Amino acid sequence: MDTHNHPRDRKDDDPEIVIINNRTGADVDVEIKHEKGHDIVIVDIVDVEECGRANQPPPHAHRYKVKIDHIYHVFDRRFVTGREILVAGGKTPIEKYELEKRLHGGHYVSIGVDEKVDLGECGIEVFETFPLDETEG
Repeated sequence: MDTHNHPRDRKDDDPEIVIINNRTGADVDVEIKHEKGHDIVIVDIVDVEECGRANQPPPHAHRYKVKIDHIYHVFDRRFVTGREILVAGGKTPIEKYELEKRLHGGHYVSIGVDEKVDLGECGIEVFETFPLDETEG
């Protein structure tokens, strides 16, 4: 006997947890929240680079996998600072590095150390760091 409640019987603020299979065959946790008559799908982890290359906004996620100088790193929140990206990438002291995000289409945008970065922004492919000359910065 099926003991699950029908989706129509749930209250708007009751989350639903679903396990789906991604393209690689791995199980992925997906949380579906019902807010104000809309379903909001929140995945466990999203690959920001993959979404950026497809020029699609990443879905809401608990964790965001990003590439910093060819190495993957995971952040547990959507908004991080340039400082946090540099530290995660091992670029310390941070004052000696410039940080840029590469967007879909090959455009580069400089990121300040204390600037907030939205990892859910459409088009972010990777983050790249560049050492500053001794005369810069």
